[in-house]
Order: sequence, then structure tokens, then C-alpha cells
Amino acid sequence: MLRISGLAVGYGGEPVLDGIDLEVAAGEFATLGGPSGSGKTSILRVVAGLLEPLRGTVELDVGSRDVGFLFQDDALLPWRTARQNVALGLRIRDVAQARADEQADGWLQMMGLAGYGDRYPGQLSGGQRKRVAIAQVLALRPRLLLMDEPFAALDAIVRTRITQELLEWVERERLTVLLVTHDLEEAISASDVVHVLGHGPRAAIRASHRVGIPRPRRVLEARGHPAFGPLLRRLWEDLAAERMPEPAPS
Repeated sequence: MLRISGLAVGYGGEPVLDGIDLEVAAGEFATLGGPSGSGKTSILRVVAGLLEPLRGTVELDVGSRDVGFLFQDDALLPWRTARQNVALGLRIRDVAQARADEQADGWLQMMGLAGYGDRYPGQLSGGQRKRVAIAQVLALRPRLLLMDEPFAALDAIVRTRITQELLEWVERERLTVLLVTHDLEEAISASDVVHVLGHGPRAAIRASHRVGIPRPRRVLEARGHPAFGPLLRRLWEDLAAERMPEPAPS
């Protein structure tokens, strides 16, 4: 589904990322972990076509319309209702208004928000807004879903619940996912493979680990699986082994 070869990304001067090679198979849930500033989000932005790399290639087995991006902060328009926000992408794709509204209501119902279609983002809780944002992306039926720490601002209970709901949809629809997260427990609970990046500048993928927990998967049950604890320790060891780069001489 996705192949990245020799990717380098920079914002002037020395590259933040360099020599990134990554493959994500169709139907696979892959996660990028690593320290802050290692360029994880930059990889997503390159894949989405929002950032031009310094060098390297990104190959997708789907078209740009088949890629969905769930950002850390929801992209809801405050002057539009929940229904209008979910329907917006459909309307941009020339779906008739009545049909777009009908589909939007269906997605809101699937997200546990039946009856909330006329509410504005300011009238919704953080978890409800996140559900609307997920519905907004899934309504476009992406085959590749990019997620940049989408649940970081939520409390633990809401975060676990929404992660489970999204995971069930991903498994049911066999979506391909590339997630960025700092939460190693979340990474193991949801993923088929976890890739660990080192410190930047010139960060690269230092280790990759398959998650030996069968699907379909329940988030809380996954954390009690025999494979969970050893892999969590291994990921922490990978991160602890990464030394911060020495500061440049003044």
C-alpha cells in the first residue's frame, strides 16, 4: 500500500529525517514512535502530499482521494454543525446535499452521536468533537488512514473507548493505517508493527517490532496479553538507548 525509500526531509539546513525506508502492507496497522523532534509527523505530511521531501520517493498503491488524515487537533469548522462538518468533504466531492446530510447522520450514529447533528463544535465535549472528526474522515471512505496523535488531548477513559471504536472500524473495513504516537501502550494495543525513530537531526528508523497479539483485538485485553509486557520493555529500551545529539559548538 505504501513504500518509502531513501526519504530525507528538512526545513532548511540539516535534514530532520534522512534515509527513511518504510513499507506498510495493505490492511496493516503500522505505528511510528520515537522522541519529540524525530520527524514522525513530517513523514505523514510527505505521504499526504503536504510537504515536499529533500530527496527520496513515496509510492502509494492508491490515489490521493483514497488517503485520509486525522490530525492531532480536530479540523472542525466552528460555524458549521456536526452534520455539516461531516458532510463537507462529501459536498466537495459533488455528493448532493440531501445525500451528504443523510450519510453524515449515518456516520454520526455509528460514532455514538445520533441526535447531535445540529450541535456546533463549541457545544460538544472533546471526545464528541473527536468522534465528529473521525466521522468526517471515514465518510470519505479512505483506504489509507494517516493519524497524527489524534487522541493525545483526551483523558485515559475516553481515549481508550474511542481507540477501540476506531480499531473495530479499521479491522472491519481492512483499512491500512499509519499512526504517529508517543504513547507506547497505545502503539502496541492497536498496531501490527511499531517502528522506532531515533533522535534528529538526520533521524532514521532504528528498530521495528512485530506485535504478536492476534486480531480482532480489544484494547484493554491486549494489555493483558503475554506479548504485551515484553514488547513494551523492548520499546522503552530502544528509546533509552537513543542518546540526545550533542549541542553544536557556539
